[in-house]
Amino acid sequence: MFVLLALGSRGDVQPLATLAGALTDAGHEAAVIALAEYAPLAQSLAPQADFVPVDASLDDALSRGPVQDLAARSLGGQYLLLKTWTSGMAGTFTDALLATVRPGDTIVTGVLARGAAMACVAGRGCGLATVVFTGQLPTLHRGSFMAPQYFTGWKPYDAWGTRFSWELSTSLGNALTNATRHRLGLPHKGFRDITRLADEHRIILAASPLLVPPADDWPATTRRTGYLAPPSPQWTPDTDLAAFLRRDPVFVGFGSFTQFTADADLEAIIRTARSTGRPLLTLAPPGTTPGHLDDDVLAIPGAPFSQLYPRVAATIHHGGAGTSHEALRSGRPTAVVPFGVDQPFHASRLHALGLGPTPGRLRRNHLDADDLARLVDALTVGPQANAQAERAREIGELARREDGLALTVEVMTSWIEPQASSSRRSATPG
Repeated sequence: MFVLLALGSRGDVQPLATLAGALTDAGHEAAVIALAEYAPLAQSLAPQADFVPVDASLDDALSRGPVQDLAARSLGGQYLLLKTWTSGMAGTFTDALLATVRPGDTIVTGVLARGAAMACVAGRGCGLATVVFTGQLPTLHRGSFMAPQYFTGWKPYDAWGTRFSWELSTSLGNALTNATRHRLGLPHKGFRDITRLADEHRIILAASPLLVPPADDWPATTRRTGYLAPPSPQWTPDTDLAAFLRRDPVFVGFGSFTQFTADADLEAIIRTARSTGRPLLTLAPPGTTPGHLDDDVLAIPGAPFSQLYPRVAATIHHGGAGTSHEALRSGRPTAVVPFGVDQPFHASRLHALGLGPTPGRLRRNHLDADDLARLVDALTVGPQANAQAERAREIGELARREDGLALTVEVMTSWIEPQASSSRRSATPG
């Protein structure tokens, strides 16, 4: 059986649940372990897979306050916030993991839980594959790494730096690793050893080469497959939204990070619509009633981006991996206002591809209305607007030709013997 550890936000759950659904459609058994709040999403994408909830909340990671806002302004602070969040769920995650995994299962995990997965490799004889969705892998190719600003041009330092960044990514899950190893009676191992051992197992880079350019020095066990695009659902906008789409709006939204959209950010969106004269479509943050926030601003509860993005004039978003891939595929110009982590990298890549203007910025962790207006104008009426729109159409056609999901299933199917797909997993306790 394939056990997919989809620990994190929607951007972590959606691709791995999509993969679980494709695996079960191909006749394999699969289970998805994720935060309980994502049960409806996971079950809609993988209805034949088991869903195992982790009793923790994304709210704990996205809660706002003076300390959190200050920490979120730097990579180091973001690292500490994420590490604190994973530490708080160590017990409940370990319960879910060890209740699900049996000897011989193949664990497919994001970076946060790869150390815990390695414990199951050692303690229960499992297989392992790590899935990454962006330029996290160590490399000397500046354009293929998520933090190119730290490159110096001195190869020994740059090689050490990207390797250390990869190890730090693994160390985010130290609490999960330690709890799992303790429960399995395994000795402690440091995050560097865990990273080295995990790198000996399969790594899947589930990202388009358009977003993460190829690098010939990725770990030898790496196989790029491509973006794990979810199935495009049947979707019809309601009457209000359909009428608003006829006005050719720009979409402004930030995915799971709508909880970082405070009243000041909504005010910035309203001010931008008034100053540019361009209708803006946005996501309604928690606590905000969907509907017209102003004559030219409509807030919606949500929509499948694969269906929504091609129907708007342009998109402005936070630059998450999944959102950036949907922007690529949409054939519409796009711009990013990044919050942190891998988002600045995606912002620079989309700009470098010619799909939109220089990325936006946050001031005091809030949207800046003047900067947002600059992005809206640059995407719609600026001197490069027509060129960006044409380039977006070209890139969209290229991106839609890729089928990362089918290739990933093909690769993963090749790992197991044909008869294993239809056999029930062993019930032997670990």
